[in-house]
Amino acid sequence: MKGEKKYPEEESKKRRSEGNRARNIKYRLTVLEHYGGKCICCSESIYEFLAMDHIDGKGDEHRNKIKKRGGNMYPWIIKNNFPNTLQILCHNCNMAKGFYGYCPHKKGSFLCVDFAPHNNVETPTK
Repeated sequence: MKGEKKYPEEESKKRRSEGNRARNIKYRLTVLEHYGGKCICCSESIYEFLAMDHIDGKGDEHRNKIKKRGGNMYPWIIKNNFPNTLQILCHNCNMAKGFYGYCPHKKGSFLCVDFAPHNNVETPTK
């Protein structure tokens, strides 16, 4: 038929997806701004580099309990009045906390790993 779009359900799905993405970004920015908008460890403030962190380190346990993950956490955080059990860390600090139990940015927490010499390259010393 004249004037009828060939695949209206695909265009509708695309519009919904774009709307969801915009709404998720708005929720994320709202949450990050509420918690200070920067990493509490290194002060990184570029939003794309920031993550929400469970202060007690029991994030997986909490996400399983409330059945929310990823972008679904932001509406939950807002709905639950921005719990004080969360903080902002940049992805680097968050990963270091998860892997090592602390962030190397913290004063006095230098991570010292002894590497075996490889191809006659000397291991740096402190």
